[in-house]
Amino acid sequence: MKRFVFAILAVAVVACSPPQNTSGAEALVRDIYATVEEHIGRTTTPLEAIPMTDDLASLVSRAQAAAAARNEPFIEGDIAANCQDCTSLEGLEVGPQVSPEPVPAAEGHVLVEARFTLNGNEPRAVLYDLVETPQGWRVDNILTEGFNLRTEAQSYLDDAAEPAEEIPAP
Repeated sequence: MKRFVFAILAVAVVACSPPQNTSGAEALVRDIYATVEEHIGRTTTPLEAIPMTDDLASLVSRAQAAAAARNEPFIEGDIAANCQDCTSLEGLEVGPQVSPEPVPAAEGHVLVEARFTLNGNEPRAVLYDLVETPQGWRVDNILTEGFNLRTEAQSYLDDAAEPAEEIPAP
């Protein structure tokens, strides 16, 4: 009986706890898109304009270094705008994810979705996995249809670490 009462009290405390304030997370995503709008049609949004967690920044930096060593780009295109050679971004909406298949947030993480239209007729949605740090909200991953920044970076590093096939001497 004590366990049952404790379980009920625990559920009540969780249910009465205020939800995590995500206004700062949403503001961070809006700031990212202010930078996107400064660059769109001319250059890609610099990765440095996306405040990342130390872990994600390290992963992306290592993937970029591996790409540079192979004399190739790590990512072609604009991660924040989810495009290559895009010319305009309109109708930005930032808020909770409304994707048909919601992605669950890890404990301590908040998911914020940016929805917009590219080039006048291409709807896009980009999902930001954010965590609150002592430095403020930081991006811990970026997900779009068919793209996961963490997975891409790790795959690139794994591919770069594989030994090159030896070509037999003639």
